[in-house]
Amino acid sequence: MYFSPLVKQELARIIPQKDYEQKSELLAFVIMNGRISPLNNQLLIILDNPVMVKVVYLLLKKVFHFEARVSSNNKNRKRKIYNIVIPDTGKTKFVLEQFGLIYNGKGELIRKSIGEGKDKIITDKFSGKDFLRGAFLAGGFVNDPERMYHLEIACPSKDIAQMVRSIMHDSSFSTKISFWQKEWTVYIKKNEQIFEFLRFLGVQRALLNLQDIIARKDLLNTVNRLVNCETANLDKTILSASQQLLFIETVQKNIGLENLPPNLREVAKIRLENPYASIQELANILGGGITKSGIYHRLKKIEQLAGDYL
Repeated sequence: MYFSPLVKQELARIIPQKDYEQKSELLAFVIMNGRISPLNNQLLIILDNPVMVKVVYLLLKKVFHFEARVSSNNKNRKRKIYNIVIPDTGKTKFVLEQFGLIYNGKGELIRKSIGEGKDKIITDKFSGKDFLRGAFLAGGFVNDPERMYHLEIACPSKDIAQMVRSIMHDSSFSTKISFWQKEWTVYIKKNEQIFEFLRFLGVQRALLNLQDIIARKDLLNTVNRLVNCETANLDKTILSASQQLLFIETVQKNIGLENLPPNLREVAKIRLENPYASIQELANILGGGITKSGIYHRLKKIEQLAGDYL
């Protein structure tokens, strides 16, 4: 099973215990998936997952103490759409008043005071944690961490996206908003933030899998960096050695190694015998207290001599 459904199934099993926590989670479902039927002005909560249907049905019963009606239809051949209906206009009006929502005449629910901050929709007792859990269950998605790190919550409007982002910011999560394919989306890209956000919502089992993947990918990245660094150093060593061999051969052909001072002749001989050794390795082979810097300067002198013939 994909990672996102696993996370949602685990979150769906978490039932808030306090009234305001239940109300906060239900609020998220109402503003994310709620619509007013143009036929009878009844509240509909539209979902495409039977697990979420059970969550919302239970929350409605606990928060408002009345039964809702559940119906379904095939919007297309690929998935079934579920409608949770409050079959009473009086009860619909009561729910909207409790959540500070109004009907805009186009089937959509909006806040009473758009653009004046999340406090206009949130009562004194509010649980940001439970609201965000409901928002993620209603419109959230998290990528398979084996492929990439990405978590998002798709919102029905810019106003709601800004509200979700504000609540996430209040909970110390850094997010961004984008508009893509006619949807406003609040998203997180960093693996540490995704991990902490899921833990904040209450995920436990799926986090173990995520933690293993993050640790393994970090290890592989570290190994790749070390290998790349070592390869770059090796390439540099081979290139330098090839140039030094060219200079020594030029000097040998035009001057003769036997005509060089003993210290230069010694280094030239060691380099010819060890064509791809590093400068430090040449110093170790030569011994006698000579340093890496000493080997380097002697090779530079040979290069200067060869320069007259190249």
